[in-house]
Formats: sequence, C-alpha cells, structure tokens
Amino acid sequence: MKNTKLLEVTLLLASTLTILANAIVAPSLPLISNAFSGVKDVEILTKMMLTLPALTIAIAAPLAGRLLDKAGRIKVLYVSLLIYLVAGTSGYWLENLYSILVGRMVFGLGVAGIMTVSTTLIGDYFSGAKREHFMGLQGAFVALGGLLFIMAAGVLTDINWRLTFLIYGFSVVVLLLVPFALHEPKIIRQEAAAGSQNGQSVSPLVWLAMASAFLTTVSFYLIPVQLPFLLQKLEGIDGNQVGLAIGCLPFAQAIASFFYKHVKKRLGFMSIYGLGFIPMAIGFSVIGFSQAYWQMIAGVLITGLGVGLLIPNGNLWMISLVPVQVRGKYIGFLTTATFLGMFLSPIIIQPVQDVVGIDASFVVAGTVLAFLSVVYLLVQRRVAVVTE
Repeated sequence: MKNTKLLEVTLLLASTLTILANAIVAPSLPLISNAFSGVKDVEILTKMMLTLPALTIAIAAPLAGRLLDKAGRIKVLYVSLLIYLVAGTSGYWLENLYSILVGRMVFGLGVAGIMTVSTTLIGDYFSGAKREHFMGLQGAFVALGGLLFIMAAGVLTDINWRLTFLIYGFSVVVLLLVPFALHEPKIIRQEAAAGSQNGQSVSPLVWLAMASAFLTTVSFYLIPVQLPFLLQKLEGIDGNQVGLAIGCLPFAQAIASFFYKHVKKRLGFMSIYGLGFIPMAIGFSVIGFSQAYWQMIAGVLITGLGVGLLIPNGNLWMISLVPVQVRGKYIGFLTTATFLGMFLSPIIIQPVQDVVGIDASFVVAGTVLAFLSVVYLLVQRRVAVVTE
C-alpha cells in the first residue's frame, strides 16, 4: 500500500497541471504577437496558443478515458506527463510561430491524459464525504497552481516571453513522484458485480453534466483569453500586472473550492450551478464597466468565487452518475466538454465583440450567466428528487 499522504499530495500536484495549463502563456500573448508581427493574422494566431491545446484535449480525452479503463490509469499517466513536459516547454526553443502552435496542439494530448487520470483516480481511491472533500481540494489546488504559474509567467514575460514556457517543466516533479506514490486501483468486487447486474446503466443526466461543464469553461475562459487585450487599453500596464490580474481568478477560485464540501452538504448539483453562475455574472459585469485596473481586479476576484464552486461540482457530479467500470470513459467525455468550451470561447465571443466591443462583451456574458442561473435554479426545483 502506498503512503496515503504522499498519494494525496501527488494527485493534487498532478491536478495543478490541468485546467489552467493553457492560460500560463496568457500574460505573454501581446508580446508574442509583437514578436511575430510580420505573420499574417498574428493576433488571432497568438490567441490560438490558448485555444489549440483545448481542441486537442477535447478530441483526445475520450480516447484517454477508454485507455484508462483498458490499459490502466498509471501507464496513461506516465505517457501523458512525458508529452506534457516535452511539448509544453517546446515554445522556449522553437523559432517559428506555426511550429510553436503545433507544439501547443501536442501539449494538449498530455493535458488530456493528466486531467482524465487525476480526476478518475480520485473517484477510484476515495468515496463518500472523503471524495467530496478531496474533490474540493483538487479544485483548490488546480486554482492555486494556476495562480502561482500565471503569476510566475507574468514576471518571466517582462524578462523574455519565451521563459514562460519553461514553467511546464514543473511536471518533472509529478513524474518523479508517481512510481513512489500512486498504485493501480483494483475495482471492488461488489461494485463490479453491481455494475454487471445493472448492465452498467448510465443516467441521462451525464449529458446535462457535460453541458454544464461546457458552459462553465466557455464563460470563465473569457478572462485568460480576452483580459490581456482589454488591459492593453489602460496606460502603464506591463506583463507582471497582466499576470496579477489573471492570477486573481484562481486565487478566488481556490478559496471557493476549499468550501465546496460545505456547500455540497446543503445543495444539490444543479443548485450549485445556479449559485455559482451568480458571482460570475456580477464579476463579468464589473469588468465590463471598469475604467481602472483595480476595478477589473475586483471583477476577476468575484468571478473566481463562482468558478471555484463549479469546477469540483462538475467532476463530482459525473463521478456520482456513472458505474466504476466506465468511469474513465465518462470522465474523458467530461474533459472533452470542458476543453471544448475553452476552445470555442473566443470563437463564440468574437462576433459579440465585433458588434459591441470588448468591454461590453463582458457585460453581455454576465447577462447570459444571470439568465442561466435562474434557469438552473428553476429546473432544480422541478427535478429535485432525481438530482439529489
């Protein structure tokens, strides 16, 4: 039996490499755009450094999930960490913008595997209240990792934008811990028998869980993708300040995730979505109406409180809906929904920006989220018996 504390620490460190991994390069986007100013459509290509990995993850995650159920969790984790390390740091030594974009696509394969494995292993290793507690911890560490990495990226951007890609080298730490900390989980016989008797039936609510994860990431990814360009409209803003602004999102997210288990004791999954969309709606509106840097900081912090509840909520909801024998497969689908939302976020918001401008697009997003909050709370009231 592996050391339980070391197991928990390794899972949490692995989780820091996932959801906000794409956003690490966000503070350097304007400088990357300037460095390759001679390339046609450079601004949109630069933004794709955030979104291309998300597309790869969305495509690869279901395959990763199936591999987990067939080949084993730990083997997939090893390969994923190696891909993450090599492809993640490739932006430091590649000279051509297009080759860097290819590296970002390959990087997405690593993130897909790590995220699917880490979430699935939480479902495998823990149950009941311990699972709810650890899922909240995972959400907090995802956020704290994002905070530290994005803040570091902001500092490194002011030295040289290429240095930000070296942050992905942190994956070496997790890679070295895995053989000492993690073990291949064995499916409990009673669970396997129950799964066989039920024909491994899956609730149709899995589709709502995936749709909810998609909506969450379409929304919150406006901050790492769009905020650096919005901040450019203010005078005297450097890469460090951009990193600080974006880093406020995972800071507030971590605080909310730490309290997730207490919220879950009182509310069902859909009610938590309705609750979480409210601070996101308020935060986006604050950002949209802001005229000063610290006003935008306040808006980002408010938004992060909502995100911190919704990310662990989606993961736990999916784990609770599916049998253990196909857990990897459906966590893979959830990962696809999450990162497809990241990829499509700038595509969805761009037409809105073309009509109303980048400032007002945040207000529009906030209005949509307020509407979704009402919808989720009303639906929860109607189907409480099913969802609780």
